Amino acid sequence: MIRIAGREIGPNARPYLIAEMSGNHNQSLERALAIVDAAADAGADAIKLQTYTADTMTLDIRAPGFVIDNPQSPWAGRQLHALYAEASTPWEW
Repeated sequence: MIRIAGREIGPNARPYLIAEMSGNHNQSLERALAIVDAAADAGADAIKLQTYTADTMTLDIRAPGFVIDNPQSPWAGRQLHALYAEASTPWEW
């Protein structure tokens, strides 16, 4: 058994629920905080944040493999670097 913030974790404890925010904040701190509140209200014990910048994920180039080329994708023609920049959680938060 271990404890995180006083919460027991182990085979005889209820599951430890971790919510995922991902890029659902849409670059809005207010929305991010609302997601944290909603996760807590739903019973989450923690929330996982992805802290990265587009530069740590991919190159800022328009070349095969770096642009969405599937015409059925809602991101068709979009550069991966731009998509990662939009979905990233700002370090300042």
